[in-house]
Amino acid sequence: MAEGGIMLVQKIKRVIIGGICIILAILYILQRPTPINKELEAMVYTVNQEEYETSIVIDGSIKKELFTEEASFAGYFKIESYPKSYYAGTTAKIDWHSDVAQNIRFMCGGTISSLDIDRVEIDRTMDNIKIILRDGTIVSTKKEDAPNELGASFFE
Repeated sequence: MAEGGIMLVQKIKRVIIGGICIILAILYILQRPTPINKELEAMVYTVNQEEYETSIVIDGSIKKELFTEEASFAGYFKIESYPKSYYAGTTAKIDWHSDVAQNIRFMCGGTISSLDIDRVEIDRTMDNIKIILRDGTIVSTKKEDAPNELGASFFE
């Protein structure tokens, strides 16, 4: 009987260890970053009533945090009309704290900067982007972000 009890305890330990391994594997899979690689067409609206086309190249990965609505992007975020965003070796980190609270930081050579970006609105799929620079310039992929007098031709 003693041997049967020991074997039962060993089986229970194996089941518990196996269960823990399965749970850890599931958590690992859920935490894996999702690669993202796309190029979006956008418009630039300046405070001088100018508008012109640009593109935004995104190449990196998005990682969602478990049990929260937070997520982050790490990789390249190059705005064609904004050279500071694509200096050699410049990478970006975007954090979504909620649907209405995001921030973007650029890293280059050990320096971290917001690169004159005042505000960002980027959805988690990175399809709808609005960036407002400190000088009032707007870079956007959405028609709704165009100032009233501008933007009709690009989005029609």
